[in-house]
Amino acid sequence: MALVGIIGAGIGGIATAVQLARYGIESVIFERDRIGGLIRNAYSVENTMFFPDGIKGEKVVEILEEYVRKYDLKILYEEVRAVRKTGGLFEVETASGVHRFKYLVVATGTRPRRLPFEGIIYHVTEIPERHYGRVLIIGGGDVAFDYAMTMSETSDEVIILMRSEPKALPYLQELVRKRPNIRTLMGQVWEIRPISGKQKLLARTSAGNFEADLVLGAIGRVPNIELVEGIEDDNLFLVGDVKNGIYRQTAVAIADGIKTAMVIWRRERYGDTE
Repeated sequence: MALVGIIGAGIGGIATAVQLARYGIESVIFERDRIGGLIRNAYSVENTMFFPDGIKGEKVVEILEEYVRKYDLKILYEEVRAVRKTGGLFEVETASGVHRFKYLVVATGTRPRRLPFEGIIYHVTEIPERHYGRVLIIGGGDVAFDYAMTMSETSDEVIILMRSEPKALPYLQELVRKRPNIRTLMGQVWEIRPISGKQKLLARTSAGNFEADLVLGAIGRVPNIELVEGIEDDNLFLVGDVKNGIYRQTAVAIADGIKTAMVIWRRERYGDTE
């Protein structure tokens, strides 16, 4: 039996597993989709300090996959259905059965806040690779501006529609300003609906009506914490975006994972309770 179960193979989960492997502690990672999590959506990752010119999210995923191979990390590509604490152990239930661990690390990240309209896409990784005419992005934070940079490379026009002044990093705002095919507008969305006979959406907003090939939503995110709600235990750890609120940064998730692994190792080695 592995000592540690890790739910989520994003940045935080992989960082935890790698550091545990360095200590000789076996872990099992559960991932319902693909390695990398939301980092796959990133146009440029700037906050790890080791890539002064930034690095594409897809390249970060390739690096994570190298770590998985180097440390022979065990990943089960299964969705976790339930988590329980029974008889001193965590029980992680998947389609293949129940897996038991002394320690459980939850690195499940976040999910998007959704708009009350159909047809909206929330992750750029879900978008088919082809050329687009107009793309409308709703939101004014880092994600909205990052998505705009990505879509500007394959679209004639990208519009960022914000309810208020932009909250994105000044650096991202400057990148967007330099792209001639991106413009920002202030306005409220009233309606988004398919256009009959066209593979387009009509967005009715206070800034005007827009026909768009795609509408992306980037109005915030909420933590994926449901699996362990109500469970309070010193051997349960939250890592990365699932616990960090607005401080959702790659470097922070890496640090969370490494620190969590260090705490687990010290508990096993010295009986530390800190």
